[in-house]
Amino acid sequence: TGLSLRTHGHNFGEPPVAKTYADTSYPALLKAAGYRTGFAGKYGMRFDKVGAKDVFDFYKPINRGPYRKKMPDGSMRHETDLCGDAAVEFITSTPADTPFCLSISFNASHAEDGDRRPGFHFQWPESTDGMYEDVEIPAPRLGDEKYRKAMPPFLQEDGLSRGRFFWRWDTHEKYETNLRAYFRMLSGIDNVIARVQSLLKERGLAQDTIIIYTGDNGYMMGDRGIAGKWNHYEQSVRVPLVVFDPRLPKDKRGRVLKELASSMDIAPTIVDYAGLEVPSVVQGLSLVPLIQADKNVEWREDVFCEHYFNRYPDWHSVRNDRYKYAVYYDNGPYECLYDLQEDPDEFTNLAADPKHAQTLAKMRKRLEWY
Repeated sequence: TGLSLRTHGHNFGEPPVAKTYADTSYPALLKAAGYRTGFAGKYGMRFDKVGAKDVFDFYKPINRGPYRKKMPDGSMRHETDLCGDAAVEFITSTPADTPFCLSISFNASHAEDGDRRPGFHFQWPESTDGMYEDVEIPAPRLGDEKYRKAMPPFLQEDGLSRGRFFWRWDTHEKYETNLRAYFRMLSGIDNVIARVQSLLKERGLAQDTIIIYTGDNGYMMGDRGIAGKWNHYEQSVRVPLVVFDPRLPKDKRGRVLKELASSMDIAPTIVDYAGLEVPSVVQGLSLVPLIQADKNVEWREDVFCEHYFNRYPDWHSVRNDRYKYAVYYDNGPYECLYDLQEDPDEFTNLAADPKHAQTLAKMRKRLEWY
């Protein structure tokens, strides 16, 4: 939708997204403009009076639980590869003269929480069997107990994050086994993306197809003595974002842009790339001007983040190039302020430091603006 959760209001167990926001979602806009729209994988949205089949011409939900699924011929196939199968089906069934937009939401690399055995907790596809066995796995960089003790008190012993740490990362042997399994899951996704790219090339579509790759959250792989996500730290909120536009001139390829982007930017970027007008209700920004710019473009000074889910302390934050300010509003409220330039590991909370009172006041004001 290109909207924040606090705007559209939908989460686990919450009411569906209002129909008006469904009508301005990227699949609805592209479908209305003549694009064939498709979706495969994990579908986590609910729209009021609008179903997934109303905005997607091709809709194939594929969930984990279990990851490996029995096929009609008795063979087993991993969810990641089934997402690849669906992508192939969509692309090959789309008429050559029809523009398309396909979204693939991989369940990997979610853990299989019901199976906590090392090596089974993260279930990878057959295509990555044996990968990383010869790779030395270093201990978590922020694994020292001092990093856990520097966290807000209510996060240090949080049952969800601390509990899952003991499922996955609490011994080095378990850590190595599970991390190799986790990386195999990620490489399985890479293999499917390569498969889709090969198909695009085979069908003469590779030079006119934009690919956007991203994730919904980072991962606390034993850092700070916890597991999972959900918190305000960089390991949790930073995600990969790769925009591959084969039409770009060579001097604009392979660049790493430093401007702050948000997951809310994905929808308007897709709409903009399709040559459509981005609805005024959308809160994200199209990344197209940054990607295509010959020189610097005017851009946002900070970015908004939030977490709302009743199994973990809820928070919202604002982050600029140097500072991050986060508030756990159900715990106090409890404020966090970090100087990411001087303290990139977010070890020292400056919220109570008088020397940073002016910065704190500015960041509070920015968060109120959002």
